[in-house]
Amino acid sequence: MLKLKKTLKNSRTGEDIPQFETTVEIVMTDTELSFEFFCKNSKFFSASNEYNGPIFDGDVCEAFICTGGDIKRYFEIEVAPNNCVFLNKMLNLGPGKYEAEPVEEKDNFLKSEVEFMGNDYRLKFSMPLDKIGYDKNVGIKFNAFRIETEGGFTDRNLLALSPTMCDTFHVPSFFVDLK
Repeated sequence: MLKLKKTLKNSRTGEDIPQFETTVEIVMTDTELSFEFFCKNSKFFSASNEYNGPIFDGDVCEAFICTGGDIKRYFEIEVAPNNCVFLNKMLNLGPGKYEAEPVEEKDNFLKSEVEFMGNDYRLKFSMPLDKIGYDKNVGIKFNAFRIETEGGFTDRNLLALSPTMCDTFHVPSFFVDLK
């Protein structure tokens, strides 16, 4: 079993954002990968109630997960405070350009849960390793993120495990090895 606990930073600057402190605990067992986010000081703004809707316009916790060795191809996984899920296979074609292949709701393999604690929340999602194409010989490259909109101001606070130093999370060169 592998277990990591990390603090997210401002994705644009790499600095701490104490007001929106966010930690993520990543656990990989022989069969499952999970991300558990602890998010401080949220307004819990959810931008959509629809599976694969534009929940990224609100508060969300995310992971981009590459299991095939080609970091241009990865899963984009998002969960909003209302427990709404966004699950797409992505092909990154360069800065600001990518193709998304939504995973049909009937094929959604993600388990997720949200717990509220005053102005804070805990959000956890997990997935079977076989559903994301995990190969122990290739490993996993990933990044983890949080967006906090302070009540609906899209992309106001972007936090990342490995800051991308720009206004987007879709920068595979900032993925890190899961080890």
